[in-house]
Amino acid sequence: MVKILMKHRRHIFMNVDVKSDAILSLFVFIFTIASGLIPSISSILTGKVFDLLANILTMEKDELLSQLTVKSMSLMALGAATIPVMWLSISAWMSIGETQSFRIRRTILLSYLKKPMEWFDENDQLLGDFVQMHRCVEEVRSGSAEASAITFQNFVAIIALVCTSFYYSWSLTLIILCSSPLLIVLAAFFSRMIENFTKLENDETGIAAQSLTWSMNAAQLVKLYCTQDFEIKKFKEIVIRCNDYFINAWFYVSANTSILRFLSLAMFVQGFWFGSTMIKKNKMSVDQVITCFSSCLMLGSILNTTLPQIVLLQKAHVGLNRVQDFLEDKSEMATDRDRQTSINLDNVPISISFDAISFCYPSRPDDMVLKNISMNFDPNKTTFIVGKSGSGKSTMSNLLLKFYNGYNGCIKVNGVNVQSIDRHWITKNVTLVEQKCTLFNDTLRNNLLIGLSHISAAEDVDSRLQEACRFALLDNVIEKLPSGLDTKVGSGGVSLSGGQQQRVALARAYLRDTPVVILDEAISALDARNRRQLMENIRIWTRSKTAIILTHELNQILPSDFLYLMENGQIKEEGYQNELIENVESTFCKFFHLQNSNRESESLTTISSTTERSSSEKFIQTQCRKDATEVQEKLSKDLESSSSGSYTAEETVGTVKSNETLGSDIETHLKSTGNEDAEPIEITPLKTIICRMLRTVRYRKTLLLGVISAIIAGIANPVFSFTFSYLLDGIVPKVDGVGSSHYLLKWSVIVLCVAFTDGISTFLKSFSLGFVSENWIMDLRNKAMESITNKELEWFYKDENKSSELAALVLNDLRDLRSLISEFISAMSTFIVVSLAGLIWALTTGWKLSLVCIAMFPLIILFSAIYGSILQRYETTYKTTVADLENCVYEIMLGIKTIRCLQLEQHFIQRYSVLEARMKHIGRKRAIATGFGIAITTALVMCIEAILFYYGLKLVFIGEYTTMKMFKTFTLLLFTIMTCTSLINQIPDVTRGQRAASRIFRILDESDRFLEDSDEHGRTRGIPKNNSIKSIITINNLQFHYPSAESSNVFNRLNLQIADNQTVAVVAESGSGKSTLLYLLTRLYKVDFNSIFIDGTDINEWQLTSLRNLIAIVEQKPTLFEGSIRKNLIYGNKLEIMDMDIYDVLKQVGIFDFVTSLPNGIDTNVDTSLLSGGQAQRICIARALLRKSKILILDECTSALDAESAFVIQNLVKSGLPGVLTIAITHSEPMMRACGNVIVLQDGETAQQGTFDELYKPGNELHRIVIAHA
Repeated sequence: MVKILMKHRRHIFMNVDVKSDAILSLFVFIFTIASGLIPSISSILTGKVFDLLANILTMEKDELLSQLTVKSMSLMALGAATIPVMWLSISAWMSIGETQSFRIRRTILLSYLKKPMEWFDENDQLLGDFVQMHRCVEEVRSGSAEASAITFQNFVAIIALVCTSFYYSWSLTLIILCSSPLLIVLAAFFSRMIENFTKLENDETGIAAQSLTWSMNAAQLVKLYCTQDFEIKKFKEIVIRCNDYFINAWFYVSANTSILRFLSLAMFVQGFWFGSTMIKKNKMSVDQVITCFSSCLMLGSILNTTLPQIVLLQKAHVGLNRVQDFLEDKSEMATDRDRQTSINLDNVPISISFDAISFCYPSRPDDMVLKNISMNFDPNKTTFIVGKSGSGKSTMSNLLLKFYNGYNGCIKVNGVNVQSIDRHWITKNVTLVEQKCTLFNDTLRNNLLIGLSHISAAEDVDSRLQEACRFALLDNVIEKLPSGLDTKVGSGGVSLSGGQQQRVALARAYLRDTPVVILDEAISALDARNRRQLMENIRIWTRSKTAIILTHELNQILPSDFLYLMENGQIKEEGYQNELIENVESTFCKFFHLQNSNRESESLTTISSTTERSSSEKFIQTQCRKDATEVQEKLSKDLESSSSGSYTAEETVGTVKSNETLGSDIETHLKSTGNEDAEPIEITPLKTIICRMLRTVRYRKTLLLGVISAIIAGIANPVFSFTFSYLLDGIVPKVDGVGSSHYLLKWSVIVLCVAFTDGISTFLKSFSLGFVSENWIMDLRNKAMESITNKELEWFYKDENKSSELAALVLNDLRDLRSLISEFISAMSTFIVVSLAGLIWALTTGWKLSLVCIAMFPLIILFSAIYGSILQRYETTYKTTVADLENCVYEIMLGIKTIRCLQLEQHFIQRYSVLEARMKHIGRKRAIATGFGIAITTALVMCIEAILFYYGLKLVFIGEYTTMKMFKTFTLLLFTIMTCTSLINQIPDVTRGQRAASRIFRILDESDRFLEDSDEHGRTRGIPKNNSIKSIITINNLQFHYPSAESSNVFNRLNLQIADNQTVAVVAESGSGKSTLLYLLTRLYKVDFNSIFIDGTDINEWQLTSLRNLIAIVEQKPTLFEGSIRKNLIYGNKLEIMDMDIYDVLKQVGIFDFVTSLPNGIDTNVDTSLLSGGQAQRICIARALLRKSKILILDECTSALDAESAFVIQNLVKSGLPGVLTIAITHSEPMMRACGNVIVLQDGETAQQGTFDELYKPGNELHRIVIAHA
């Protein structure tokens, strides 16, 4: 009931604050009323002008001309007064819309920051909903700004006009408006239908945005698995549904418009009969009738201009409901329960205990993840948690950090129930480093300093940063980056390897230096050498901390370390490492020996804790400094150059500062967060867009029908005006039958026919052009999807190609192009054909009056050009700032867990506020420019009307024109002027459409440059089973560098030969190009000819799909989508896959028991956010095996696996897949031993190649990589 009542209270102005917006609201109220009264005043003054015609025979000519001058000047004065009134009114309304949109956007931002983690887990359309949500915000802004301004002004004008008409003749007014009830009923019906279909279209648009965003984020998987056509087809099916819903909605919009137009024109017929009769009976004067008709005619015109705005208001209402459903979600306030009083535990050693904890994730209520778990973590000690993938290890940290609630049992910190401790105190004192690291789109320096809880002196920050870089072994990485610490990482920047990202995350944790540290597989992606060195550093760093390390690398555990072994959500074993190993029956002992069964290196278990620490001390004090000395000067210089780049991260979201209160220092720090230095978007000329549309649009016959109907509808206006002028002439009693019953009957029937023709042509124009425009938009969306999906991988890493921004462009901004066909083409065709005809007709009818009007045209053209150029600049800049703002929120949404862990809420709010301030500045300028343009347009029309009134009536008074001639010429000229102003009013919509067209054409036109060369005529024949060629893969003098780092070669004359049916390990240090080899073998990046051969054929001469089908890849970072396990397993597979095939590979990778234990087995939907890294990795391995490719490449495929699961995969590799070449890119020594051949890379070249036993000798590179050096 409460929710229903809340929905009833929803309206598009619900975000207006009466107190803070009081002055703005007062401006809106005053100037809206003033603007609304202008048409009424104009109609009164117009009636006064035409009343002079009744006195033409009784008054002297000089007196007539004198009064004509006064009354015409009064109209011109009204036009001049319109400028400030209309300007302030429109600008104030747009400011209201902008203010509301900023409040809604900020509320959405804070809602994302406050929503519990289970909300993110359960929302499977997160990315699509994000894109659609911000489109809804824009629709609310538009509805509460321009649309509301025009609607409320028109509402005031309608009331004023009705009152004016009633004042002069209530009876005539009632006769004219007798069809109003029918109009209201029809409008209500059509509005309901329009709103329903608009909501359905919005829902489908969100799904389409989700599909596009996922395919971009998973571009590498899509290409490797050759599923471009599948993703394109899926997207097209969704877009077709969007198209259907819009066309249904547009049908009702068109019907509503046409019926309203017919009835509003036809209602004057009965009025003329009644008015003429009243004049003949001397019960009404000409002045009264003309004023009534002028008022009602304006009222009908105003209703026609109001209807499109009502459609925008309906869309705004639908958008508001979607936004409010998100904001009023009951889960939003779930984190408010964390706001208890903080308990003072500062500077006290922290102990943590889990007592009988049982828990299941809200999105998986039937899957108990933890079952009566009890653990204790003592201060100043390192405690390990080990266990199989999916055993519940990571869930422990999630509960401690209060990401989830609803568990049974008690978690205590120093004996205090964690439920009684403020969550912000928890995250301030606990640092979590996960296997999946989140780096934000910023410089490396800012990614490191972002975790600091305060900004101390610059020297302290410099020193701490240098220590952190040495601690995390980042020195050499920084040396190789193009701009050192100032190198941008993430979107549009350098892409770091998995191991490098983990080191950045550890350096960030080191800088935070919290008393509790939780490392969840935090060094799993590093090579053995760096892993051991970093583990030594971690031990020394955490001596005085409560350290919890979740790992499957059992060799990291020292004899004196206490550990818990988890299995199926329970504590299987606990104790000291040496005690558990001595117990040969213990599970840990079995796992340990299983993991080390292939190792012949020195066991860390033989090293005492004291010796280990002594070695670590030496490393910290000597080795790190040795490496750091070479980059010390560079680091210091980097730090000094931008020591202001560090950020604060206050504790609570509740203490949000508005952008007005932000210090200048913060704005300086965050100045680089926008696209200030980005190249401005080159706007495509309107002529080019129209020509391209005419070339590419489908349904050209329907477009022609729409244009012809638009011309007919346009002609109907002057024809109606022409016939209307005869009725006007019949109002004034004349001789020769003018004004007789027969005369009125004839012209009344003609007027009705014209009105009916106008209504039919209006419907055909509106629906036909709307139908064509929506289908063109659908085609552009589909072409954009095809173009994006088939781009080279390099394209996706460019800063201007962010997935969220392009999804908004394709699904949201392209809607602005609809008006190009549905409105602008209509107005332009009408202007060209009808206005020329009208002008010619007017010139033949009354050339003197026509020339006066034509003399005004240069002024209109000049103003239109200036107005258009100014508004285009502001509109383009505004949309760019909107994209920056939305990208910031998108980054927050994706990195929400890291943001909460590091307490970065306030940092991102401040960063958002700077972007918001920039957008407000542009928004104010845009509002002023738009208001000025509309005001000048209205004033120009009124002033031109006043001039024509004066000169036309003067010609009548001096006897050169008859009344009929004047009316004919004037109505024709007035229509021409209104056609010009309708084009000017299209400028805001056209400029928005131009920007969208410019960006989408950029994507489509750059296809040749960035499009993957599929080489359709290349080799498609696979590799035969009995291959006579010695080497299946041959690499000759391969040189390669990434396009973003041309000065740094990854490979430098690499030579390599790999035979068929082998198992080969590719080994090198982290970041040395192992994964790059995968990209090159599959042509994800271009390579020179004669560099890489597969089965004797240059890979550039292979047909791309055939090449990639030949190679099955398991990526280092598992990529799955929201769908069933079955769909994920058979994704991109062209073979006929039976259930038994699926079960076989699930058994091979050791995940069969987990999958079959799920409620629906392989048909259970995957919750990608809750699968453990090991579970996701094994599903990806199974997916690759199902492809049955000739070459299998495993990129660190066991990095997230426990000992037992890793042993299964290692045995799978060791036994070898029949007829398959298996290449394992690995840091794991057991995986190296499982492979029959090992290739060692160093400095971009092949350092060694042979068996593990041959190469694993002191002095060899492999030995150096595997064994840590002091």
